[in-house]
Amino acid sequence: MKDKIKLLLRWVGIFLLCLIVIYLFVFFGGWKLFESGDTILIEVGVAFVLSFFVFVINEVVMGLEKRVKTLEERINELEKKE
Repeated sequence: MKDKIKLLLRWVGIFLLCLIVIYLFVFFGGWKLFESGDTILIEVGVAFVLSFFVFVINEVVMGLEKRVKTLEERINELEKKE
């Protein structure tokens, strides 16, 4: 049950992040892309929003990988001392 709640909270966080980014994009002139009716501009707008999310997810994953590597190094150092 705890895992389901964590998964749901993580999803809600991602949903809110998506909502905020899309809102800010549309608020600062992105609405012109979507109201124009031009399919190319709509695709550019969607690509911009999706690329932002991929970038954020990539940065988070890279940060977590660095933390894991530093922890592995610390474990190896502690094992060598014993």
